[in-house]
Amino acid sequence: MNAHHISVIIATYKGEKPEYLDRALRSIWDDQKRKPDEIVLVEDGPLTTGLCSVVDAWKEILESRLVVIEKPVNQGLAAALNDAIEVAHGDLIARMDSDDISLPDRFMLQEQYMDEHPEVDILGGSIREFNDEGTLSAVQRYPATMQEVLRTMYKASPLAHPTVMYRSSFFKAGYRYSSKYHICEDVTMWYDAAAGGRVINSLQDVLLEFRRNPSVMQRRSREKAWSEFLAYNDGISRLYGKFSYKYIYSFMRMCFRLMPASLVSLIYDSKLRRIFARHG
Repeated sequence: MNAHHISVIIATYKGEKPEYLDRALRSIWDDQKRKPDEIVLVEDGPLTTGLCSVVDAWKEILESRLVVIEKPVNQGLAAALNDAIEVAHGDLIARMDSDDISLPDRFMLQEQYMDEHPEVDILGGSIREFNDEGTLSAVQRYPATMQEVLRTMYKASPLAHPTVMYRSSFFKAGYRYSSKYHICEDVTMWYDAAAGGRVINSLQDVLLEFRRNPSVMQRRSREKAWSEFLAYNDGISRLYGKFSYKYIYSFMRMCFRLMPASLVSLIYDSKLRRIFARHG
């Protein structure tokens, strides 16, 4: 296998819990069989004392392997990730969220796959959803090949964003996260990549434990409803044309996002999720 340099890009902000960030960082360093060569952490605006303490502790542990970008004001995830991309040195750049947990095989499996499939620009993986109460354990898998991505991405996100690994060549070609559609920087990126002929695959292995607490899910659902509707409509237009039955799925997703929290949770935990939504 060729030698690669892996950078992990992660952003945090004042609303995050310090224990979540600490667990996320432990999962991408202490737990990994193949440790990354670099972690780029963006502080998206001033942090709480608790979060600063976590970052300081990890500076001591990782030394030069941790690059911290301190932003004076919160500008959102898209801007934060773009800042991280600019300074990341890796030829493979992995995404991570500050409240999730990467499993020990993650970077080893992704590096091996990217080495064996040079045509792949973006690689995701499966997730296991969990909550703080310990009452949820649900595996979600995503399209394995580009053919499957194109057959299904108008229905749902083809990737679990926190699992993604990119080739740096993808960003060198000019691709960046867009803030055009609020909280939909990931969906917009996938449509940009697909429209540009880039190859998206996903491992069927579970690479990450995704934290899904009901209060966070419902808040994001309401915030995301309209912007996601616009993002999907724009993507469908670019990939499938202006006159397509596929627009019905973006309308259905918007309706789903606006449902009461109890009904949203019921659908997420049922087979209907395949129709209405997949995590994205």
